[in-house]
Amino acid sequence: MAGGTVCVLAGSGLGLLQFSTFLGDGRSDPLLLLPSLVLSLGGGYAVLFPGISVSRQGVKLYRDWRHHPPAAKVLWVLSLAVAIGGLAACILSGLANPLLPGQLVWLFTGIYLVLAGWSSALLGQAAVVRAKAPGMAGDFAGATAPGR
Repeated sequence: MAGGTVCVLAGSGLGLLQFSTFLGDGRSDPLLLLPSLVLSLGGGYAVLFPGISVSRQGVKLYRDWRHHPPAAKVLWVLSLAVAIGGLAACILSGLANPLLPGQLVWLFTGIYLVLAGWSSALLGQAAVVRAKAPGMAGDFAGATAPGR
């Protein structure tokens, strides 16, 4: 997951370099564009897939909100903010230049995938710890109503 995060940072750096070049002369350089795409998306998915697979029993995001670690909550909310901000930036930039969203889309996507992957890993690990801790949700799985 750390390697994927580094790849996204490198891809975002190349993407920003390509973006500044695009703004300067209105042309894109495929030698910077494709590595940025591969590093951003490949690194993002390299973080997201292991992050999702941490918890096998599933994470109840809203129901267990008070029990989640603060860092996981911050990362999850930040990932949503990056996704919404990236979508808005791509829509607004498309009004100015129809080629501009293609330059921006994976910069936001890679960062979103990394944030979502790390938050999923933290939320999933917290759910595993809660399920194994005595007196937590795992002990009530077989509970029945009194009188049954």
